[in-house]
Amino acid sequence: MLSCVNCSELCWRRIKSEGDFSAGKKLVEEYAVKVDPALHAEVLERYAKLNLAPYKGFVNPVMKEVKNDKGDVTDIVLDYTEGYTDQMLRYSKEYSFLPSYNE
Repeated sequence: MLSCVNCSELCWRRIKSEGDFSAGKKLVEEYAVKVDPALHAEVLERYAKLNLAPYKGFVNPVMKEVKNDKGDVTDIVLDYTEGYTDQMLRYSKEYSFLPSYNE
């Protein structure tokens, strides 16, 4: 049985390989541009509370632990002060499994 992801990938491959513009247009108009107005309004309202510039929408917040006197994590605070460049540099340091140099 095909999953949704596999099915959409197969559709995309067919459209791309055959140059079927009308099928591509139909796929986009059917699934990519229809937005639930209530959900859209909720997302905009929640985003406005973050008080972020739109270009920071793709910057993930830094999650910081809040601990009690016993050292137990009681909360996670989201910090949005890290910029895109700083985030990418931190990611390369924290999540890189390859050495930064050749031996």
